[in-house]
Amino acid sequence: MTVTWHDIAFQLEQCVAQATATEWSWLVPEPWTPLVCSMVGGVFFEKPNSTVHWLDTGTGLVEQIANNRAEFEVAIKASPASVEEWFLPPLVERLHVAGKKAGAGECYGFSVLPVFAEGKYDVSNMFVVPVREQFVAMADIHRQINELPDGASVQVKIVD
Repeated sequence: MTVTWHDIAFQLEQCVAQATATEWSWLVPEPWTPLVCSMVGGVFFEKPNSTVHWLDTGTGLVEQIANNRAEFEVAIKASPASVEEWFLPPLVERLHVAGKKAGAGECYGFSVLPVFAEGKYDVSNMFVVPVREQFVAMADIHRQINELPDGASVQVKIVD
């Protein structure tokens, strides 16, 4: 089994893109435009200065990955190593084999976020989740733990 681009990437709906930008504004305060998302929780976006960045909603990290959109598009088309790192196609393939296949409006979330030592990018730690939950709701968790030192003990409480 091999995965296709549509198995590893998708476009955010406008309302989810706006909510994502709003909720992550504590980390990325300037306006940005989403370009594409990975099924494993990455948002690739363009800032007003044309630089392209990668927001990993599992780790809460942002990294500049290209100087402009054209450079980003070349990396996606010509650099299998970049696609491997950013979109994790082998992991998505293993998720499919395990019966975890995301449908429309869905992506993959984590039982334990990879920002924690116990959290891994692994089939056993991942499940299918609504895109809004992974891209919007994770912002608040990362905001709350952002100032904690590495190795700090955290207790997560989920309230309805």
